[in-house]
Amino acid sequence: MGMMRTTPEFHLYNHQLLKSRLELGHVQNIFEISPLDNHPNVRYNVKDIRNIVPDIRPRTVKTPEMKLFKKVNHDVIFGLQNKNWTEWEDRHCSGNFYNFKGSIMLMNNVIIDPLKKRSVAKGGEDIQSVIGHTEKDEEVTVQSGFFNILCKELPKVTFRKRSHFYNWFSGISTRKGDYDGNSYDSTFAVLIRRGDYANLYWTLMELFNTYLTIRLLGENPKTTDVILMDAHPAGKLDNLWSILFGNVYRIGHMKKKRFHKKLAWVLPDGPMSQYVQNVPFVEEFKYALYQGVQNSSSLYHNCTESQKVTFILRKDYVAHPRNPKGKVQRKLSNEKEIMDYLVQKFPKAHIHAIQIDLLPIEEQIKLIYETTILIGIHGAGLGHTLLLRSGSTMIELFPSSYKRSPNPHFQQFAYWADVHYDRWYSSSPAQKSNEWVYVQPEVPFKIINHAIDRFCKH
Repeated sequence: MGMMRTTPEFHLYNHQLLKSRLELGHVQNIFEISPLDNHPNVRYNVKDIRNIVPDIRPRTVKTPEMKLFKKVNHDVIFGLQNKNWTEWEDRHCSGNFYNFKGSIMLMNNVIIDPLKKRSVAKGGEDIQSVIGHTEKDEEVTVQSGFFNILCKELPKVTFRKRSHFYNWFSGISTRKGDYDGNSYDSTFAVLIRRGDYANLYWTLMELFNTYLTIRLLGENPKTTDVILMDAHPAGKLDNLWSILFGNVYRIGHMKKKRFHKKLAWVLPDGPMSQYVQNVPFVEEFKYALYQGVQNSSSLYHNCTESQKVTFILRKDYVAHPRNPKGKVQRKLSNEKEIMDYLVQKFPKAHIHAIQIDLLPIEEQIKLIYETTILIGIHGAGLGHTLLLRSGSTMIELFPSSYKRSPNPHFQQFAYWADVHYDRWYSSSPAQKSNEWVYVQPEVPFKIINHAIDRFCKH
């Protein structure tokens, strides 16, 4: 079986008591965790696919202002929660086409013809050479004959609204005889269409959906090839795909037909984007990323470790062609004042303030692996919350404008990652642009101090 959660329990912390104790307003500590105390092993090539999904111990989470998770009417996800997802399988074309309720498609003995696609760009270009490209320019669509399978007649299939699977399915043609070409690939492969390739939050979601699809089909992610069905330029997060999976190909760079013994379409709307509470394989996913960048790794912090506080700074940078000036919002207006204050107050802790997106992604993961407390203003860089080790703390700082409509993304990441979560809202009047946020130095000091005090108690 895969990894199993065996002991984590979350408790609603009395945030009114926390405000009183810290003498600090607008603090909400949503839940705390009793860390796991064992290290399960990762095993692949499971013979019985129904035993792949790991058991997840149910937990109750209460939040003061919103429901963190939802009950979702989604066939494959419902099947995951009930450990019977393969019962949603429809088999067609003598076993050459499997449809899992329009969420995952599996094709056997399939030929891909990369010349039967349309796109403005090839993908993988230097970002400066494609400044001004639109999202449409980076979109890849396929024509009939892009996929070719042994089949007498294709089934009728319904997909979720606005799914790119509609276009992919229209690209399937059928044949009656065996493949007589010379390009044969027996390696299991998956196709993924990426969205915001430069945003860490959405990239982690798509990486996880790919990982989940592969594991549900009983395959090993590290020996699975990935075909990127988009034409995005090169980005700093691209190496994540090679860290987790086997060979990674851009469809725009492929020129010859390829025969695949087994190929799947990645689940586009996974359990995380559907706000499902119990998500399988998260520990396994994190562990695979740790192992991909360093030889030794553990899912858990040791209580005797010194505290490493990573403060993620938001600064202007060019991440994709549609923001040529690289302007970002929610930048800290007094970062030097805060860092000087924290260094003075925590002489024994390692305080590291960094614009983390300047580092290669491998170095980012290593830094997050060593981090016990992650703090920053709300932004995509806090997607690293999902990669924190169990027992860590994530502190999210918000402009006052977010209090009316709280964003739950990184709170959910904290839950799935088994880490503590604290949040703070500014009381300063909301600015139209939210370009700059002022945070009084004692705010992060008091919340970090509470997290340090809590580190070895739970």
